[in-house]
Amino acid sequence: MKSELIFVLVLALVLDRALGEPPDTWHPTVFMGRVIDLLDRRIGSGALVLLVSTIGFTLFSYAILSLAGGVFMLAASAVILKMTFSWRGLRDYTTPLAAAVERGDLEGARTWVPFIAGRNPTGLDTAGLVSTAVESIAESSVDSVVAPLLFFGAFSALSLEAGVTAAVFYRVVNTLDSMLGRPDNPKGFVPAKTDEALNLVPARLGAVLLLFSGALLRLPVGRGLRIFKRDRNKTASRNAGQTIAAMAGILGVVLEKGGSYRLGDPLAELKPRHIYEALRIVDLQIVTLTVLMVIYWI
Repeated sequence: MKSELIFVLVLALVLDRALGEPPDTWHPTVFMGRVIDLLDRRIGSGALVLLVSTIGFTLFSYAILSLAGGVFMLAASAVILKMTFSWRGLRDYTTPLAAAVERGDLEGARTWVPFIAGRNPTGLDTAGLVSTAVESIAESSVDSVVAPLLFFGAFSALSLEAGVTAAVFYRVVNTLDSMLGRPDNPKGFVPAKTDEALNLVPARLGAVLLLFSGALLRLPVGRGLRIFKRDRNKTASRNAGQTIAAMAGILGVVLEKGGSYRLGDPLAELKPRHIYEALRIVDLQIVTLTVLMVIYWI
């Protein structure tokens, strides 16, 4: 079974890097969102929406894997697992913003902000745009990649099917939180708290892996650790600040959301190059996690 787990994980990662995200018309997460929206309009309880959607999608995924056999089951596992994370997407949605800033096209860069962060792009200058992208890369490295892979790895101890469906479970909860987990939405309380609980370990492990990756790249990880310890709890979310603070410290920049938080020290002026540097660090973070998972299985 160990060789099967390694094969599925590596194939899923290769599929992601080679193909990226499918079109919205048949993207599983978009489909999840449509189902969740339908349930939200028909069910009065956020907890019940969470229960119905998680049970429905995990059972559906498990049924597909159970019906498939042999090589088909391995291929289906890799495809479903890939649909629970988005590694290449971190680059696909932030490098166009970086390129626009490099051209001096700030208005064009602002059009990419809604794809990566829930903030108003109007009036964002170069520093604000770059900060938004770097924050998104750091925070999304957890819920877009690290967390679903960790759930896959943890529950694969039971079976391959259990590992894949655990990753699906995480993705459903995270999608629910992104859709319903607003402070002004009473239905969002349970999904938001569930998502927060599921990310407690991945967020902190993700920050440690960022610091380790920074050390491998010969970046000032000591500074990163200092800022991480000082600023990681300054965000409203107990999880978001972990990786954002670590990234701010490694890069020697201030990452801030106006009126909400300000992490890091202004040792360098934010430039588009910091977006590419953040992507390089996160790429190594994910490779490191993959290697650790393979070593554990071996």
